Amino acid sequence: MRENFKLGVNSTYIVTLLFIGVLGIYYVWNLNVNATKGYNITNLERDRNQLTIEKEILDVKIAELQSTSSMKNWEGSEIMEKVDTPHYLVVKDMKDYAFNY
Repeated sequence: MRENFKLGVNSTYIVTLLFIGVLGIYYVWNLNVNATKGYNITNLERDRNQLTIEKEILDVKIAELQSTSSMKNWEGSEIMEKVDTPHYLVVKDMKDYAFNY
């Protein structure tokens, strides 16, 4: 029965090592592909967050411009008293205040 085997022990060992080597190379290649995708996803998320912040800043500027223009066009502003010497409240130390965002 041993005579019917075409591959000997040494050739079977070599084929097994080649197969393990090919699987190892495939595993490293697969890890590299996944790491590259993860890096690209991280970059896209950072860009998306930056664009979201820019959009929020632009929304705030639009709201400010719309509010000042609407206040200037409001008929009730003509009957309001003019302020001669305005007093402003300036907070220098912010550690005692809590803000909710």
